[in-house]
Amino acid sequence: MGIPEEIRKVPRPKGTVVVKSGSGYRVRKRNGSRYVDGKHIPIDGGYIGSIIDMRYVPDPPEDPSPWTGSTGRVDVKLYGRVKLCDMLNEDIIRTLATYYNREEAMMIYVIAILRANYAGIRDYQLQSKYEETFLSIMYPGIKLGRTKVSREIRNLGKEKSRIDGFMRGRVCCIDGDDLAIIDGCLMQDHSYVDTLSQVSRETVHTKYKQFLLMYAYSFELNEPLCCRQYQGNMVDSRAVKDFIEKNDIVQGIIVADKGFSVGAVLEAIEGLPGLHFLLPLKRDSSLIHEYSMYSYTGVLNDERHISYKKIFTGEYWLYSFRDPKIAADEEGNYLDEHVNNIDIEELSRKRAEFGTIVFQSDLEMPASKAYSIYESRWLIELLFKFHQTTLDIDDTRVNDFYSVMGTEFINFLATLMASRMKNHFDSVRELDHFTYKASLDQLEKAKKVRIYDSDEWEDNRLPQVDADLLVKMGLYTRPIIPEEKKRMGRKPGSKDTKPRKPRSDKGIPRKKKSD
Repeated sequence: MGIPEEIRKVPRPKGTVVVKSGSGYRVRKRNGSRYVDGKHIPIDGGYIGSIIDMRYVPDPPEDPSPWTGSTGRVDVKLYGRVKLCDMLNEDIIRTLATYYNREEAMMIYVIAILRANYAGIRDYQLQSKYEETFLSIMYPGIKLGRTKVSREIRNLGKEKSRIDGFMRGRVCCIDGDDLAIIDGCLMQDHSYVDTLSQVSRETVHTKYKQFLLMYAYSFELNEPLCCRQYQGNMVDSRAVKDFIEKNDIVQGIIVADKGFSVGAVLEAIEGLPGLHFLLPLKRDSSLIHEYSMYSYTGVLNDERHISYKKIFTGEYWLYSFRDPKIAADEEGNYLDEHVNNIDIEELSRKRAEFGTIVFQSDLEMPASKAYSIYESRWLIELLFKFHQTTLDIDDTRVNDFYSVMGTEFINFLATLMASRMKNHFDSVRELDHFTYKASLDQLEKAKKVRIYDSDEWEDNRLPQVDADLLVKMGLYTRPIIPEEKKRMGRKPGSKDTKPRKPRSDKGIPRKKKSD
């Protein structure tokens, strides 16, 4: 049954609609419209009044807190984490401001800071955490409601050219002596409508679809350079050419794992004279036996006593290494697995391979440098572990192609920020035995307190030991420390020095001298 015409003609605010409510009529606000299948579908807002006795009666204003009268203003804000993160990453917001307007750049930056400092934070928690931290004072007026954040993330993914420009600008900071460590990892993606979500090589074990996230890591800067997303069923070696081209990686050394084929890398760096590679060969490679790479010619000058061989094939350089400790571990594991059916001939052949690794490269360098460069590849493995576990962002938690692109851009910024904070913690000697989370917990002790009912803030008071550590972490120069009042004691020289009789334990009589 429709609304009677005389009810609809009652004067009321513009942009409203009358709806039936029980035995009466309510006035509801319209919040614009959305475009669906070629039609404009209105979006209903909240109720603002009623039609009573053929006239519009507005609803009374709501009391924000009828029980206590409190407005919910936060007078004690978390300061340490977000302030140090902002101090270490101020260049990021300046760079973002060249690709986005200031309001949007601030929003992206603040979300990234919250994700970097509060592991696993969800979009619906951003607004409350923003208000609880000093970010709301440092970057005021940012709206982080769930709907607004979701819309912003999706819009970021739609304008992917801006993201690509930001990544290319990051890559420009490396030089020819830097190492561009490139690798990929698979990320959870449970969406049924996202084209990036595909069955990967690991789906048989994980039981869910994934997408491929490629990262480039700077060895010199010790932080991620850029990232890009690909379908989950694409292998690393297929994605590396596109990754290099789209991010304008034109100089450096590609250090990868055995998942990258030499042919794929050669194709990717063709026509880029400033780009080189150092790739490990699989143990069944014919080059190893053709050039007798297990016949070593020297030992590296370190405590591990690693044997090595270096040879030029006429086209590429080959470097082989054997770590005796790793060889003993691999032989022990082999014997444990084949304890009931050991083949002596196969064991003799395997002993030559245990603890070995052979590299192929287009660069000539000392053997010690080649080995140290490959060891640096584990930095990106630690980055992926840090990305997935410490920051708890191994799952997209979105269901749309554009949203995946946008949220992974913010996740990249969060990983970059967290990497810089971790590097900063590593430079503080007093934090040598602290984990990353424990270091963040120390920063959480620093808070800002509102001075009475004004807009001015002061540092909270801290014990001496916490204050000293926060100073060494670079957060404070002179924090507020509670004044310790000494107890009143005897005046100098007032102590009674007269000899006293020895006391006996209660209930035990003294022995007589005659005894």
